[in-house]
Formats: sequence, C-alpha cells, structure tokens
Amino acid sequence: MARRRVLLYLKPFDVYPPRPLSGASSLTFPPPPPPPRAANPKILSYLDDRCRVHKDTINLCKSVLQRKPLDWISVQRNHLTNPIRDVDLVITVGGDGTLLRASHFLDSSIPILGVNSDPTCSDEVDELTEEFDARRSTGYLCAATARNFEQILDATLAGSRHYSELSRISVKLNGSQLPTYALNDILVSHPCPASVSRFSLRKRSNGETSRLINSRSSGLRVATATGSTAAMLSAGGFMMPISSRELQYMIREPISPTDADKPLLHGLVKQEQHMLVVWYNQEGAVYIDGSHVTYPIQHGDTLEVSSDAPVLKVILPEYLLKQASL
Repeated sequence: MARRRVLLYLKPFDVYPPRPLSGASSLTFPPPPPPPRAANPKILSYLDDRCRVHKDTINLCKSVLQRKPLDWISVQRNHLTNPIRDVDLVITVGGDGTLLRASHFLDSSIPILGVNSDPTCSDEVDELTEEFDARRSTGYLCAATARNFEQILDATLAGSRHYSELSRISVKLNGSQLPTYALNDILVSHPCPASVSRFSLRKRSNGETSRLINSRSSGLRVATATGSTAAMLSAGGFMMPISSRELQYMIREPISPTDADKPLLHGLVKQEQHMLVVWYNQEGAVYIDGSHVTYPIQHGDTLEVSSDAPVLKVILPEYLLKQASL
C-alpha cells in the first residue's frame, strides 16, 4: 500500500513584531534604527510568548508526522503560489487565517485539517483585560491543537474522523471565472474605506429576476454559512447552519435607501440563484476572505456571485460537527 502524502502548511513568523538583534556588530555604520517598541513590557512579553507557542506547535506537529508512515513536506504559507496537488491531506498550523489561505489553493478532492497553534488562554485574558486585548487565535475551523493533534491525526488517517463539505463562493468578472473561491466571504467595495461605493445588484434564477437595487454605501458583503459567524455576524447578520449551501449578503451602511429597497438590503442568495452586481466607481476591488487576495474592478464591470463553486473538505472540530448534524 502506497504511503500517504501530507502537506504541512505553516503560518510564518514574520507576522510577529521584529526584535532588535542582540550583539549587533559595532562596525555597522551608521547603525540601523531600532524597530518600534511597544511601551508596555507586558505586551512585548505577550507577543514573544505567542511566537514561542506557535513555534513549539510547529515542532510538535513535525515530530508527530516524523513518527508516522507518511511522506510529508512543510511549506510556509507566503511561499506557496501554485495549486496544491498530489497530496492526500493538508494540515495547516496557525489559525483560521492560515486555513483560509490554504483553501484558496485547494479543489474539492483534498481534505484539510486545521491546527490552532496559539489558542486563547482564558486566564491570561482575564488577567490582562484592563490593559490590552490578550485574546489569541480563535481557531473556529481548527479541529486540533497541540494537545490533541496526534489523536485527531490518527483518527483522520484511520477514517474514523470524517470530513465535512463546506460551501464556497464563486465570482465571475465580466463572464470570466476568478480563480479563487471564498470560504468565508467576499467584500466588493472602493479600496478607500472613506469613499462611497456605487453599484447596482439583482438576483436571478431560472429566468426570473428580482427588482434592481441601486446602492450608494460602504460596499457589499456576501458570506457563506461558514463566514456567517465572522464579519457578517458582527455587522448584524445571522448565523447559518454550517452545512447550508445558501449565501447571505448585506449592503454595508447604505446611504438614504428607499423604503422599497430597505427589505432587500440584507438577505439570502439561494443555491439555485446568482447575484449580478454592476460597479459604477472609477476604481474598486473584490476582496476574497480578507485583504490578502484582491481583484481590481472598474466602472461598468459586472460580477456574478453564486455558490456554484467546488466544496472544501474540512475536518471540523467536534462542536461544529454536532451543529452540522442538526
């Protein structure tokens, strides 16, 4: 039987603030300026500990994989540019952002397992709540941490831990498919947050078309069921069952909407529907799962948004598995 192949996909260390080099050469002239330092030493200690915990988790995962009958390689997330192929499992080590970034390189054939490398410590949050926000990685989609990684991995390899299929968002720009599918959400807006976004939208299905909405606002957000717990929920949306194939949309901060438009500013795009968006600013952008993946748009461009995208196979944490079974 062929050995299974695993890709270990890692959150890099350059997301943590730099530290001055110890023992820097006195021959350097002029000396490099020191990096900016936070005033509160507790913040520095907290950030250093986050980096240490992340590194320890990476080393633990590598050690576990080394003991298994697997062929595996590791890659930092900012070093991967091509689609992931020829592996049987992708393991991400970081948080939800790392899993989201990996999902952009995956089709529907390869499952993904997230390891939260730096989970929030409730005691630490309580201790520091009056000084700064000490929450760490949420890891909403991550089934494992350093404590249970080997157990979850063994169950996954043995087939007793099954993957779930999560819906994603497809976006076509002027009829051409964008290569990146969103697992959480997309944001269509002007690249400057202080500028007004001008666009129109309507939904279509089986030849039927909804009324046209002309919008001046802060943009349009469309979320999957997975993403309905993130920015969409914060903006006043609602949580959807994670197994849902529908999309939820919301026009952000609409300017003087008509009474007829108000009930249509927030709603659902059914599985058989797609949303047509026409952009009317000189410049704009489609943001996929945050700010890292963007596609520029300009006046007159048309977007077609739907759930007609390859699903993503994800090994979910237990509490989300229970929700999916309801």
